[in-house]
Amino acid sequence: MAGPLKDPHQANIFELSGRSTYVTYSSPAILGGPFLNYRDDRLSRGFSGEEIRFQDNELGQMVTVTLEHIPDLQIVTFTLVLPILGVPQPNTPIGIKVPGIIVTNPQTIAGPGPGPQKLYTLINLRGTGQFIVS
Repeated sequence: MAGPLKDPHQANIFELSGRSTYVTYSSPAILGGPFLNYRDDRLSRGFSGEEIRFQDNELGQMVTVTLEHIPDLQIVTFTLVLPILGVPQPNTPIGIKVPGIIVTNPQTIAGPGPGPQKLYTLINLRGTGQFIVS
């Protein structure tokens, strides 16, 4: 059984994919960050700075962006759930599996209708996290 990492670094770059979805995320620790690039079968968007929202909780760090905001129709967000990922040395990719969650919030000018006010799509993402010296 492997022992604890000696002086681990925290991953600050993630490259992930799953079900025709591709996500690249670099944390605020990277010079000029944070950045998140999202691509699926119908949408390709890049986000930076204040377009990216963060929340730390028991699940890890939740990184959220707004993919679509169509008045009187819907707001669609994407949230990437990231644990703290210790890596033994810079530029060493570590395999990771994490959830991505797309939340669709239907909207109408008449206000909420019957039924769920949020619709969830879970995307199982896998890829790598690594520590890059900036």
